[in-house]
Parts: sequence; structure tokens; C-alpha cells
Amino acid sequence: MRVLAIGAHPDDLEFRMAGTLRLYVERGDEVYMVVSTNGNIGSTRHETKAEIGAIRHKEAQVAADKIGAKELMWLDYDDEFIFDTEETRLRMIDCVRKARPDVMFAPPYMRDYNPDHDITGYLAFIARINAGIPLIKTDYPPTTKIPPMFFWIPGGMSYTNFAPDHFVDITSVWEKKLEIARCHRSQFEDWGGDFFGYALSKKFEAENRYFASQCGTPGVEFVEAFMNQRTFPMVAGAYKFLP
Repeated sequence: MRVLAIGAHPDDLEFRMAGTLRLYVERGDEVYMVVSTNGNIGSTRHETKAEIGAIRHKEAQVAADKIGAKELMWLDYDDEFIFDTEETRLRMIDCVRKARPDVMFAPPYMRDYNPDHDITGYLAFIARINAGIPLIKTDYPPTTKIPPMFFWIPGGMSYTNFAPDHFVDITSVWEKKLEIARCHRSQFEDWGGDFFGYALSKKFEAENRYFASQCGTPGVEFVEAFMNQRTFPMVAGAYKFLP
């Protein structure tokens, strides 16, 4: 199976769903990752955008390699400045056409505190369908099916407008997820602690433990939660595409 995971920032996919992606890889599936922005303002400790941007690109590639991803597609838009334009739509469509996924993951659009998450999620939502339209021309040929799509939890755990309905047990790969997340050294402790006053390492562990507690399943300590895309066209039996 071919899996396409789309994130807005260089650490989004690792913090939100590295466990799920690793489970796919371990069972032999092909994982493709897209990062839409370069994270070039995600620091209070570096003097230039170029400096932190280069660091975060390197961190993202190391993390993708540890996941076992087949490819990391780096769109390189400036952090906090990606917009819904013809160019961004076509580039996202091309990512979908290149990966030709059986299942897609993205941030939930228009449900988050961060505009990059919102726009990236919306671009992915559009590209899922438009990738199959022959009269939209890009570098890669149109896809031949519309895959099921899952949204990972938004930043800030904004549950008032996000209701997860699918849960993946990542207990067996939790230590691997920690290893993958720590590849984003510039964010794992420094950025969250400096800017938000709470280390991201604590935040994402708390989230994964929380969802395990909500599942109430013996032996399950860590869970990644997702929401199935609920507008037309939906895919019957979408849960079968989760690991």
C-alpha cells in the first residue's frame, strides 16, 4: 500500500503521527511525506531565517529516514506564509500524483490556530480529488482513484471543532516515535519552551497518553487519533486502510 502524509511544518508529521507512519513501514507499505513550509521562523535562538530553515530541513530529512519514508517532498514555502493560490494547488496536486496514494493524511483545514496548518490541510483536501482530473495539467499524470483521507489532531488539541473517530495503537513503536521526534532537536525542547512556555516533548506525550485513556483498551498506552474526512466523496470501509 502507498501512504501519503502531508504536514505544514518540518515536525508536524513526526509529532502527530510518526507512530502510525512507522507501523506502515514495518508492515512493508511505502510512505511518502510532504512538508509545505520550511520552518524558517521557528526559533528564538538563531539570528536568520536561512540559518534555522537549513537546520529544520536537515532535521526533517533525518526524521523521514528514521521513519523509513520512501521520499520527503519539500515544498519550501516560507513559514507562516503559504497561501491558497493556483501555484500551491498545482504543486500539491503534483505531490498526490507522484505518490499515487491508497490513503492520505493531512492537517484538518480551518480548525487550527496556525494558518499554515489550515491552508496546507485545505490544499491537501482539494488535491485529493483534483489529482484525478485529466484537464488539470502538472508534471505527473492524473491519479485513477480517490483515496480515503484522515486528518491528524490539530495543534492546541482544539477538540471543540475536531472529533477524532479513528484510533491507532502505537504502543509497540512508542520508543521509536520518541527517537524520530528527537530528530527535530530545534523544536523538541527549545522552541516550545522558549515561545509557548511548555516543551513540545511533554505536549505530544500527553496527547498520546490521553487518547489511549479515552480508548480504555487494556495494554494500550499510547494512541494517535485521527478524524475521517466526512464530506463527499467518502470511501466506504476507510478504517481498513489504517495499520
